[in-house]
Amino acid sequence: MTFAISFAVIALSGLYTSLWGAFKDSPFERFKPATFPRSIYFSAAIFLVLYFLPFFRADLQALGLFQLFFLVMGVERFLAELYKGFFRTEDQAKYFVPSRITFFGRHVASDALRYLAGAVLVLLVFASMILKVRVVPFWGFWGTAYATGLLVSLGGAYKDAPFEGFNPLKFQRSGAVLALLSPLFYSLNDPLAPVPLGFLIYMNGGLERFAIEYYKTYIQRHRSGKFRPDLPRLREFDHTREKYHSLALVLIAGLVFLYLHDLGIL
Repeated sequence: MTFAISFAVIALSGLYTSLWGAFKDSPFERFKPATFPRSIYFSAAIFLVLYFLPFFRADLQALGLFQLFFLVMGVERFLAELYKGFFRTEDQAKYFVPSRITFFGRHVASDALRYLAGAVLVLLVFASMILKVRVVPFWGFWGTAYATGLLVSLGGAYKDAPFEGFNPLKFQRSGAVLALLSPLFYSLNDPLAPVPLGFLIYMNGGLERFAIEYYKTYIQRHRSGKFRPDLPRLREFDHTREKYHSLALVLIAGLVFLYLHDLGIL
């Protein structure tokens, strides 16, 4: 894969994430042109780090474009949540579930402590990608998918449960969805150059966000639980936001093309 094509794919990965964020949030906080491209910037930065660090570069270049799309999406989602929770300073009055990190639901007053904890977690994200164990058998893909889903659910429960309560069935949702979708990555795996475990974890993380957020954002269309229930809805954005869904469908069609291309069908 050439650098230019790979960069274009990860930019589209970030754009897809930005679209579902704008669709969900614009009826409550308006469309924000300044923050809309944030996931695109994050995705580009992540790709450049992985591409130019010798430790990651060979494995990154061995990936197909479909795999790359979800790898960067997964890393971006983890880092974006760390940015919002540990580094961003924002008025929390509009939120029912604070975006700023809490200690089991309790406010963390020390900015220095937040920044330090956030920096450690960012390093852990990149350190976890160093896992070079090569995943070959289907049960390895299935187990990694299910475990990644539980990891995502654990992070969500830590953030949301103190305010929304804990739902055991909801906690299993991400693991079950990823286990069901695990053949997608297994079918693309090259036995002669199998994907490393560190990359596979984040590929699954991206796929989980892609699948779950599509269902919650575009099909259920429920009010985002992070906002206060009494926060007024800006009805004028209910119609204008439909263009984000239309563009997301175009990107999904392109993603299907990438998958068939990486399979060698196209």
